Amino acid sequence: MESLVIRKAMVFDGGRALAGLCDILIEKSVIKSITPYDPDIKFAGIESIDADGKTALPGLMDLHVHLTWNGGADPAEDIRRESAEEHLLTTVGSALKYLAAGITSVRDLGSPEDAAIFVDRAIKAGKFQGPRIFASGQSIIMTGGHDPFHGIMADGPWEVLRAVRRQVALGAPVIKISATGGVYGRTEGEGVDDVELRQEEVDMIVDEAHRRNVKVTAHAIGEAGIRGCLKAGIDCIEHGHCITEDMAAEMREKCTALVPTFYIYQHLSSSAEVPEYARKKAADIIARHRNALKWCHEAGVLIGAGSDAGSPYSPHPSLMEELYALEEGGLSKEEVLSAATGNAAKIVGVSERLGFIKVGYLADIAIVDGNPLESLSALERPAHVIKDGEVIF
Repeated sequence: MESLVIRKAMVFDGGRALAGLCDILIEKSVIKSITPYDPDIKFAGIESIDADGKTALPGLMDLHVHLTWNGGADPAEDIRRESAEEHLLTTVGSALKYLAAGITSVRDLGSPEDAAIFVDRAIKAGKFQGPRIFASGQSIIMTGGHDPFHGIMADGPWEVLRAVRRQVALGAPVIKISATGGVYGRTEGEGVDDVELRQEEVDMIVDEAHRRNVKVTAHAIGEAGIRGCLKAGIDCIEHGHCITEDMAAEMREKCTALVPTFYIYQHLSSSAEVPEYARKKAADIIARHRNALKWCHEAGVLIGAGSDAGSPYSPHPSLMEELYALEEGGLSKEEVLSAATGNAAKIVGVSERLGFIKVGYLADIAIVDGNPLESLSALERPAHVIKDGEVIF
């Protein structure tokens, strides 16, 4: 499509609501202009979308998904018994579900056989329509560490160096590490307070990735593991249950972001269908998670929205559940929207071209019925989704 105009839209630009109603002109894949709506101005010969009563906002981003996880009763066990071919098919099937929800980008943080990297290549090649996938591929873990079914087991600085270089060579735009044990994934053998990578290993990973202009994010729940990540200069903490008030201040000072995946642990702690070992571990740390989010919010830490979709009974997509949870956890509606748009783009490192409705930016836009700044439920009603200037529906 050469040109498209969105007319008479309320606009949330990725950081704030614009005053009045706007016309957004798109040429090819780029936002060409954003002007106040004027019924006397005609866009002759240009296809238009009537957005009266609707809000245009940047395409949503989910910063923590596992496309190879199927969202069933025990996705980790399913991955263990399935073949590489089945993993790839599950990844494709999950990716197909995102655009219809207004989610034009996801960050996949752990896929067996690097499946999400290859699915992203297929989408970019035009083989099927799907979201942009910022995929880590396999995560970097210690031998026997958290999520071994999609981890590269590496021990010592030189092995983790090799693992980083391997993922960068595959084209991963982000490196994912397991700095601590986790809640779900293994029935025994790990605790949330376990420090699973030594300081010299985390230091090497962050240093090498940054030398190659690639960001690093860490699965990190326990306090000691989080402190080690901050000492190394990590870019982002995933989950972060045991962040303390002083650590939140340090994160703000160091520009370390947080993707709290706030909903999934409430879900894991309270759902009878979830495996019992995971339910108990989640229940033990849920109160600390609430404090961590509060302290990071008050300190001004950059917070992004990530659902951990694919986890037990959390089907793709599950971003709305996370957005509601973030609001319940103390973020304003504007802050929640930013967490899934402008902040998310900053965390990924693409805020110069995505995450905002600005002139010169790529036209990834969701148009929803109503105003999500009045009720986030408006996001559940996408009327149109545009990716790269192309109207998906």
